[in-house]
Amino acid sequence: MLRELFGEPKRVDSGVLLEALNAIRTFLAHLESRQTEGASAAEITVIHRQIIWSKGFIDALDELEQSLFCCERFGDPIRKGFLEDMNAHETEEYQRFVYFFKNAFIRVFSILDKLGTFMNDLFQLKTETYKSRYSYFTVLRIMHDRHHHGALEMQLYGLKMDYKPTMDRLRNLRNMEIHYINAEMLDDLMQKEPLFGGRIHIENVQANLDDIQKGFEMVCRTLSVAFSYFSVSRAKG
Repeated sequence: MLRELFGEPKRVDSGVLLEALNAIRTFLAHLESRQTEGASAAEITVIHRQIIWSKGFIDALDELEQSLFCCERFGDPIRKGFLEDMNAHETEEYQRFVYFFKNAFIRVFSILDKLGTFMNDLFQLKTETYKSRYSYFTVLRIMHDRHHHGALEMQLYGLKMDYKPTMDRLRNLRNMEIHYINAEMLDDLMQKEPLFGGRIHIENVQANLDDIQKGFEMVCRTLSVAFSYFSVSRAKG
């Protein structure tokens, strides 16, 4: 959709995005087949909810990828480190980058938390009895503590650790953006000796682009592992 703004053709899915989408679609096919195999009314209600939920992951991944694409298009040309060094066009491009970067890192954790809620429902973990407001990582910890679906938990934990430095940085930005101040002002806040009236230093755009790309990869790989496991479990069950 957003590629049309740049006069580009529609996206051709590939790599980790395609793997994640295929894993979700395979699980959807299992669910849809169950609807025609004599499931009870109660089972059909549960299956229908899981189908709608799973389709939501496809839409969410699409939206995240589009935000990532716009991040890269607006962020790649930025090389200047101070706002005052930019002309009017460069400033507008930087502001567009910031908008889509925020959009992307918020969506990264939104998708993960949706997955946590989905697994809590699918595996009947009742995480809400332990913590009323929980995240994907809370669900992962519950699975580990209870030795629940250990094969899946180990793979997901491995991905969590592989991307931990990147995800910690993105989570910090997400928390600052949602709960405190605009994420792009974090560098100014962290200065030990604020220079009032000084030049405005912008964040490292290239480093942020690298982080959001890795965050996107982490989400795709996590969904691939999770939905592949769901399909195998569904087939055995």
